Amino acid sequence: MDMDTDMDTGMRTAGVGRRREPRTGTANLLVFLGLLPLDILVGGYAWLAVGMRGWAAAHNGEDAALPVTELLWSGGLLTAIGVALCWGRFRAAAVVQFALTVVVMAVLSSSYG
Repeated sequence: MDMDTDMDTGMRTAGVGRRREPRTGTANLLVFLGLLPLDILVGGYAWLAVGMRGWAAAHNGEDAALPVTELLWSGGLLTAIGVALCWGRFRAAAVVQFALTVVVMAVLSSSYG
């Protein structure tokens, strides 16, 4: 006899072996689309910081330096959103969020060699 089932009803006992199921694909899509403006805002800030630093360096005749602080803040915020999505069982949206963060940070970092 299985320890997780009740003899009479064949149902699981409350609290034993309970797993949190992930959300549906539609819910994941809606959450991701709802967070897309925030992602664009945070990614745009990082893009602007990198572009301004590069422009200022080129204008002053200096070597361009990667604005690490701005990239860390932007990447950290996007990653924190992904972690919150994982915690909220929006796993597909979290995977897309992490992939988006990696792509944005890779593109912004690659512009400085």
